[in-house]
Parts: sequence; structure tokens; C-alpha cells
Amino acid sequence: MMTGVPRPIVAIIGISSQLGPALMTALHHANLDVVGLSRSRATAGRCPIHVYTNGTLPPDPPLPQISALISLAPLPGIEAVVRLASHMGARRVIAFGSTGVFSKAASTSDVERDFVRDQLAAEHTFTSLATTNNFHWTLFRPTMIYGADTDQNVSFIRSMIRRFRAFPIPIGARGLRQPVHVEDLADACVKVLNNPAAFNRAYNLGGGEVIEYAEMVRRICRADGISPRLVLIPGIVYRWLVRMASRLPSLGYLSETMVDRMFVDLTTDNAEAQHDFGYAPRRFQPPGRVATPD
Repeated sequence: MMTGVPRPIVAIIGISSQLGPALMTALHHANLDVVGLSRSRATAGRCPIHVYTNGTLPPDPPLPQISALISLAPLPGIEAVVRLASHMGARRVIAFGSTGVFSKAASTSDVERDFVRDQLAAEHTFTSLATTNNFHWTLFRPTMIYGADTDQNVSFIRSMIRRFRAFPIPIGARGLRQPVHVEDLADACVKVLNNPAAFNRAYNLGGGEVIEYAEMVRRICRADGISPRLVLIPGIVYRWLVRMASRLPSLGYLSETMVDRMFVDLTTDNAEAQHDFGYAPRRFQPPGRVATPD
């Protein structure tokens, strides 16, 4: 048995994000060492943290040479990510975008159109810099992410249910959803790290099940041991309620465009990821106080 052979090191940018802990665990299970890169002194348990500013790292302490870098940071900051990857010797970079580049493309919201423009520009920058810096890239565009209890979708619904024992839905909102669990995204990262079939490719990643918005809410209720109670509200009233709620500091991210999306299907096709690296996400299984079967 060989001893003293260093294990490959993978760096994670954005390790304090909702996907960070699951990714760190998945990499450790794959017998890989992990180093975290953060803009602050994030707590990451078994992982050493290096703080960076404007895409640069301090020279001390000495930084390890890494085999790959996985970025969980917002994609428009990809230039700084590439600088860090190059500085640490990475020849493999994985980054995350969003399927919102498709679902928000026709939005009437200036904010959402700006989001799409910035994401597409960042995708182009990522692929161009990969060629210039001679590393293999992979881009993941996930659908609605859940599982870490820090998202603004499942966690928001759960907080409403726990507080009011019910959840309001606008009449006629039957948009389809395909939530993807953080552990399935972490597993995808591990599977593509050294898989040439996934080099220089972009993949849309959804969960293993497509369900209506109302059914998603019902499952979140059942996961908490609460009998599902959906309150149907006329759309114009629902929009007014959202507009009022968005004035609260803790709910400032709410908008009327989010109401519009409750009527729209937000799904994707996992076929390419299934073919190239065996992507097999779970059905929608929201965490909660009580685990109950469907």
C-alpha cells in the first residue's frame, strides 16, 4: 500500500452558500481534500478557509496547488474565479449559473431582464476565459434548489406554513416545478470532475420529479406533519398582498413577477446529464420536522 501520496485538492468558492456543506461532504466522501475560498471568515468545519478580495489571495500562508476549483458564487463574478483558479494551478473549473436564463428571458421585469443579460454575458466570459487559460470547464444551470433550509422558495413556503398553518395560492396557479436537492447537485460535481464527457459542456439540472406548484406546497406541509391547507386567493388580491409584504425588510426579495411565475412551468430536461455522467436526482423530498411518506 502506497503512503505519503497527497490526495487531490479541490477548492470551493462560496463554501458558505446553501450548496457548500453538501459539496464539501461529497468531495470528502470521494477521498478528495477541500480548501475553501471566501470573502469572509466563513465557518466550514473540516475545511481550511482562505480569504480573498477582488479576485486575489494574500501570499501568506502559502496556498496549496489545486487540481480543480468549483465556484458556487454568482456567475457574473466569474473573471475573479478564473484568476483564483489560475493562481492556484487548477486545470478544471466548474461553475453554477441558472435555468433562469430561459425562464426569465421574456419577463416584463427590468430586473429579471438584466439578470438574464448578466448571466448570458458571464457564460460567454467563462467559456472564453477557459480557452485562454487552457482549463476544462463545466457549467451547471440548476432549477429551484432546496435542501439546506436557506433558499427563498421551499424555506419561505415552510416558514409561512409553520406560522399560519396554511399557504395562500392565487387562483389558477398551476405552474410546474422541478426542485433539485443540494446533495444531488453536489453529487453531480463529483461525477464530472474527472469525466471527459462533461468537459467544456453546459448542463441544465433539474430534480427527479416534475410537480405542480400546489403539490409542492402540500408536500412541504406533510413533511412538517401539518395537514395541507391551501387558501385560494384572487390574483389581484394576491399581488397586493405580495406588494405589501415586500415592504418588510425580511421579505424585500418578494415581487409581483414571482406571482407571474406561479402560473408558468419552470422545468428542464436532464437527458444530457443523465447520458454523460449518470445524473439521477431524487424525487422532491422536502426536509421537515416530520418525515411522512407520500
